[in-house]
Amino acid sequence: MMYKHTYRELISKLPVSQEDVDFFAQIPFARPHLDKSSPYHPVPFVTRYDQGDLSDKFFSNAIHTNDTIPRILALTRKEYFLPSLLNVEKESDQPEGLEEPHFVAFCQLESDVTRYINTTHGGVLAALLDETLGLCAETYRVFIPDEQEHLPTARVEVDYHSPVPTPGIIVIKTWVKRTGGRKWFLEAHVLDHEGSMTATTKSLYIRLKSQL
Repeated sequence: MMYKHTYRELISKLPVSQEDVDFFAQIPFARPHLDKSSPYHPVPFVTRYDQGDLSDKFFSNAIHTNDTIPRILALTRKEYFLPSLLNVEKESDQPEGLEEPHFVAFCQLESDVTRYINTTHGGVLAALLDETLGLCAETYRVFIPDEQEHLPTARVEVDYHSPVPTPGIIVIKTWVKRTGGRKWFLEAHVLDHEGSMTATTKSLYIRLKSQL
């Protein structure tokens, strides 16, 4: 992802829609993530914003309508924004057991993202997973190890467990599982409003070589 501004600037300065926060705060399975006691902080899902060029048009335009995906609310761990807590190893394996996700996205899905009647197109889910995992990697990259180079997608493997109905709301939970050299390994789960797993993903991102 190449932007006129750095990802750190975008995620720190772009506004998060209070309307979207209020909407998801009314959803029972999303509400705990938005409580004051929650370890998460709302952040912009940056590819939903117009960058002033031809980038990110699929997420900022094509599927950003009332009949496709009208709302996406992203959240990341609060400690990513607290400098005193940023003393983290630059390249370390995450625990085998999944801890609280590093990056979370709640998505409102409407009728124009269907394949079969009232069922979300698998390709749309794959795109959402790839995008959310990419933003998870970018957020972790700039706030934890403070790497300078971007992380393009090298591989995404999606396992579909059950259909995702539309209209409906899902949550995508993502983790940076481990890093080594230029390779970053991530994982994501898609859950419906009842907490049932509908899809899982493993992905590989490879940090660009420095131009220096």
